[in-house]
Amino acid sequence: LMTAVIPVMILLPFLGALVIGLTPARRVEVFRPIAVLASGGTAAVAAYVLTQFESGEAGYQFVVDRTWIADLGISMHFGIDGISLFLVLMTAGIFPIAILGAKPHHDPKPYYAWLLILQAGSIGVFCALDLVMFFVFFEIVLVPMYFLIGMWGHGRRTYAATKFFLYTMAGSALMLVGIFALALLQSNATGDPLTFDIVTITDNLAVSTTAGRWIFVALAIAFAVKVPLFPLHTWLPDAHTEAPTAGSVILAAVMIKLGTYGFLRLGIEMLPEA
Repeated sequence: LMTAVIPVMILLPFLGALVIGLTPARRVEVFRPIAVLASGGTAAVAAYVLTQFESGEAGYQFVVDRTWIADLGISMHFGIDGISLFLVLMTAGIFPIAILGAKPHHDPKPYYAWLLILQAGSIGVFCALDLVMFFVFFEIVLVPMYFLIGMWGHGRRTYAATKFFLYTMAGSALMLVGIFALALLQSNATGDPLTFDIVTITDNLAVSTTAGRWIFVALAIAFAVKVPLFPLHTWLPDAHTEAPTAGSVILAAVMIKLGTYGFLRLGIEMLPEA
């Protein structure tokens, strides 16, 4: 049961989005209840995680570790520790509130589906313990937010959505370079097979000081865009102003935490010297 909670929290919103996608568009009255049910169910599982979390234990709990692409050392490795626990809880809890608190003016079907995909992606980021998995979920959240701002936003919504997307994509490109450089240099230094496992790399970091600093810079720029930190912050006022109410709530409550979490997990924890 303990190993199932993270997959359930990630897959339940995805499943809700799939059900909404398969429901005929004329059934307007069912999209919101499905979204509330899927996001609320995820919040209930997160509450259970809080009750079962052993606060006296160091390290990760509720760990899931399955090989995904063996040749590249990529695994579906997830876990929750003291840093990610309350971020997962907040993400799970804020989405039902945002869904209940504001209705879209048009096209409820894709609106609720995108919100659920956004919830699944955000929880995935906070639980991922593999660099590639972290990157995948970090990117998944971009797409729903782009459409939420672009389709249900106000005034200059297209401009705001495009600016948000371009800024974060540019940052993410640097992060991808940093991730692959770290994995390759780590493999060369240790002589071990290629791995993207955050825990393994953190415990046995073997890259040179200089390389570590450059990798940190690449990751830090990506996270600085996401936080966002000056002078990479100019997308945020536009995105906040033009986003629909639920989008703005989630942007403030969840999405700008992704960057700070990245600094803690991949910066300070994995590359402490840099």
